[in-house]
Amino acid sequence: MNERSEMTTRTPGLRTLEHSYKKIYPFRLGTTSFIYPDLYSENVRLLGPYLDEIELLFFESRDPGCFPSTYEIDELLRLKNRWDLTYNIHLPTDVDLSSPDPHERETAVSNLEHVIEMTEPLKPVTYTLHIPFDSERPGGETLWRAYASKGIRALLSRGVQSRKISVETLMYPPLLLKPLVDEFDLSICLDVGHVMLAGGDPLEVFREFRDRISIIHLHGVRNQSDHLSLDHFDAQDFSKIRHILNDFTETVSIEVFSFKDLELSLSYLRESF
Repeated sequence: MNERSEMTTRTPGLRTLEHSYKKIYPFRLGTTSFIYPDLYSENVRLLGPYLDEIELLFFESRDPGCFPSTYEIDELLRLKNRWDLTYNIHLPTDVDLSSPDPHERETAVSNLEHVIEMTEPLKPVTYTLHIPFDSERPGGETLWRAYASKGIRALLSRGVQSRKISVETLMYPPLLLKPLVDEFDLSICLDVGHVMLAGGDPLEVFREFRDRISIIHLHGVRNQSDHLSLDHFDAQDFSKIRHILNDFTETVSIEVFSFKDLELSLSYLRESF
């Protein structure tokens, strides 16, 4: 079976990209495994010939049925080798390493470790981690950071390499993360949309954490909505993003969840460079 037929035989009627974006930017360009409403492996099979990297999304972890089978992990490895791909893993968001409940923290550690062990054969470049923060939580920043430290320390004690964990900037000031990433020598996932929605400047955040940023999540923002196609940026905002991308050599993941948004985003990125 030739390459083109492998991309279209098993899922007829689905559109594929018209251009290859492999190795044309100083960074590795990727997108999510939720572009097509299908298996992880089917998304990779359709996207792998055109992109450098795929972000495998694991948002849920409490139901054993939400994980891919051993067969599918093997298929992801085969496709990685066939298309010369890298992967990054978005760790589950239904658990909280910073929970004040020790049982919940232990559940988080166990579930996160399971995903890390399951995907280890794929040799992902990073594992992106959410550490939620609620300013209304009793104890404020101090207690939140204390519990987060306990959770991170427990996860790293299972043998996870600290720099393989990239803590994502969420809807709170990114500088809240600095003591944690410094203490445990973690990486940063700069989510441009989250920073902007929280009223921050992604260029300033990039300059603050540039030596720790292993992945950038890039998606359009407008009217307090994110994960839109990149053409939703206004020119002023995207000029700052271009400054970031011109000086970045790791992973840029266009974090959208439909083929239309991906296609529009790739066209916008190509025209902007």
